[in-house]
Amino acid sequence: YTDPHKSDNVSSHLLMANIQPQLDKNATKNLNLSVLKRQDPDVENVLATAGHVALYQLDLDKMQWSRKEVEGSLFIVKRRSQPLFQFVVLNQRSTENLVQDILGGFQFEISKPYVFYRQGADVNGIWFFSEQECDEVAELIQ
Repeated sequence: YTDPHKSDNVSSHLLMANIQPQLDKNATKNLNLSVLKRQDPDVENVLATAGHVALYQLDLDKMQWSRKEVEGSLFIVKRRSQPLFQFVVLNQRSTENLVQDILGGFQFEISKPYVFYRQGADVNGIWFFSEQECDEVAELIQ
Protein backbone atom coordinates (compact mmCIF):
# COMPACT_ATOMS: atom_id res chain seq x y z
CA TYR A 1 0.00 0.00 0.00
CA THR A 2 1.33 3.44 -0.94
CA ASP A 3 -0.02 6.58 0.60
CA PRO A 4 -1.17 8.82 -2.29
CA HIS A 5 -0.67 11.95 -0.20
CA LYS A 6 2.91 11.03 0.45
CA SER A 7 3.47 10.41 -3.25
CA ASP A 8 1.93 13.80 -4.14
CA ASN A 9 4.03 15.46 -1.49
CA VAL A 10 7.22 13.96 -2.94
CA SER A 11 6.17 14.97 -6.45
CA SER A 12 5.48 18.54 -5.38
CA HIS A 13 8.87 18.72 -3.67
CA LEU A 14 10.54 17.43 -6.85
CA LEU A 15 8.58 19.95 -8.91
CA MET A 16 9.64 22.78 -6.59
CA ALA A 17 13.27 21.60 -6.74
CA ASN A 18 13.14 21.81 -10.55
CA ILE A 19 11.46 25.24 -10.57
CA GLN A 20 13.57 26.87 -7.85
CA PRO A 21 16.88 27.14 -9.81
CA GLN A 22 15.03 28.65 -12.78
CA LEU A 23 13.41 31.24 -10.51
CA ASP A 24 16.78 32.13 -9.03
CA LYS A 25 18.28 32.43 -12.52
CA ASN A 26 15.43 34.69 -13.67
CA ALA A 27 15.62 36.80 -10.51
CA THR A 28 19.37 37.26 -11.01
CA LYS A 29 18.88 38.18 -14.67
CA ASN A 30 16.19 40.74 -13.75
CA LEU A 31 18.37 42.22 -11.01
CA ASN A 32 21.33 42.54 -13.42
CA LEU A 33 19.05 44.09 -16.03
CA SER A 34 17.79 46.70 -13.55
CA VAL A 35 21.38 47.61 -12.58
CA LEU A 36 22.38 47.97 -16.24
CA LYS A 37 19.25 50.02 -17.03
CA ARG A 38 20.13 52.47 -14.25
CA GLN A 39 23.37 53.21 -16.10
CA ASP A 40 21.85 53.09 -19.59
CA PRO A 41 18.04 53.33 -19.89
CA ASP A 42 18.23 52.04 -23.49
CA VAL A 43 19.36 48.56 -22.37
CA GLU A 44 16.45 46.21 -22.97
CA ASN A 45 17.89 42.70 -22.59
CA VAL A 46 20.89 40.78 -21.26
CA LEU A 47 21.96 38.26 -23.91
CA ALA A 48 24.93 36.70 -22.10
CA THR A 49 26.74 37.01 -18.80
CA ALA A 50 30.18 36.11 -17.48
CA GLY A 51 30.61 36.15 -13.72
CA HIS A 52 34.22 37.30 -13.66
CA VAL A 53 36.52 38.77 -16.30
CA ALA A 54 39.67 40.91 -16.36
CA LEU A 55 40.82 43.21 -19.15
CA TYR A 56 44.33 43.32 -20.65
CA GLN A 57 45.82 45.67 -23.26
CA LEU A 58 48.60 44.90 -25.71
CA ASP A 59 51.45 47.44 -25.81
CA LEU A 60 52.21 47.28 -29.54
CA ASP A 61 55.67 48.87 -29.16
CA LYS A 62 56.86 46.33 -26.59
CA MET A 63 54.56 43.52 -27.77
CA GLN A 64 53.69 42.98 -24.12
CA TRP A 65 50.36 42.57 -22.33
CA SER A 66 49.47 44.70 -19.32
CA ARG A 67 46.51 44.36 -17.03
CA LYS A 68 44.08 47.27 -17.08
CA GLU A 69 42.11 48.45 -14.06
CA VAL A 70 38.98 46.69 -15.30
CA GLU A 71 37.68 43.56 -13.60
CA GLY A 72 34.18 42.32 -12.78
CA SER A 73 31.05 40.83 -14.36
CA LEU A 74 30.58 41.08 -18.12
CA PHE A 75 27.23 41.45 -19.86
CA ILE A 76 26.37 41.36 -23.55
CA VAL A 77 23.36 43.64 -23.87
CA LYS A 78 20.81 44.52 -26.53
CA ARG A 79 19.77 48.17 -26.63
CA ARG A 80 16.72 50.04 -28.01
CA SER A 81 18.89 52.57 -29.88
CA GLN A 82 22.20 52.58 -31.78
CA PRO A 83 24.53 50.93 -31.09
CA LEU A 84 22.17 47.97 -30.71
CA PHE A 85 24.71 45.68 -29.03
CA GLN A 86 27.39 46.32 -26.42
CA PHE A 87 29.36 44.51 -23.84
CA VAL A 88 29.57 46.05 -20.40
CA VAL A 89 31.93 45.16 -17.57
CA LEU A 90 30.66 46.33 -14.19
CA ASN A 91 34.07 47.28 -12.86
CA GLN A 92 34.98 46.23 -9.32
CA ARG A 93 38.32 48.05 -9.44
CA SER A 94 36.99 51.56 -10.06
CA THR A 95 33.77 53.50 -10.50
CA GLU A 96 34.27 53.62 -14.27
CA ASN A 97 32.69 50.67 -16.09
CA LEU A 98 33.86 49.41 -19.46
CA VAL A 99 31.33 49.83 -22.27
CA GLN A 100 32.29 48.59 -25.74
CA ASP A 101 30.06 48.84 -28.81
CA ILE A 102 29.73 45.68 -30.87
CA LEU A 103 29.32 46.98 -34.40
CA GLY A 104 29.42 45.28 -37.80
CA GLY A 105 33.20 45.65 -38.10
CA PHE A 106 33.91 44.39 -34.58
CA GLN A 107 37.16 42.41 -34.89
CA PHE A 108 37.80 39.67 -32.38
CA GLU A 109 39.64 36.40 -31.94
CA ILE A 110 39.11 33.59 -29.45
CA SER A 111 41.90 31.82 -27.64
CA LYS A 112 40.34 30.29 -24.54
CA PRO A 113 40.09 31.57 -21.86
CA TYR A 114 40.57 34.89 -23.73
CA VAL A 115 38.59 36.89 -26.26
CA PHE A 116 40.86 39.40 -28.00
CA TYR A 117 39.39 42.40 -29.78
CA ARG A 118 40.50 45.55 -31.52
CA GLN A 119 39.21 48.99 -30.50
CA GLY A 120 40.61 51.53 -32.94
CA ALA A 121 44.40 51.07 -32.77
CA ASP A 122 44.22 49.26 -29.38
CA VAL A 123 44.28 45.49 -29.00
CA ASN A 124 42.57 44.24 -25.85
CA GLY A 125 42.09 40.85 -24.28
CA ILE A 126 39.28 39.78 -21.98
CA TRP A 127 40.27 36.95 -19.63
CA PHE A 128 37.36 34.77 -18.50
CA PHE A 129 37.48 32.90 -15.21
CA SER A 130 35.08 30.34 -16.72
CA GLU A 131 35.94 28.82 -20.09
CA GLN A 132 32.27 27.84 -20.50
CA GLU A 133 31.26 31.51 -20.19
CA CYS A 134 34.04 32.40 -22.65
CA ASP A 135 32.52 29.91 -25.13
CA GLU A 136 29.00 31.32 -24.62
CA VAL A 137 30.10 34.93 -25.16
CA ALA A 138 32.27 34.02 -28.17
CA GLU A 139 29.42 32.08 -29.77
CA LEU A 140 27.07 35.03 -29.33
CA ILE A 141 29.37 37.65 -30.87
CA GLN A 142 30.39 35.51 -33.86
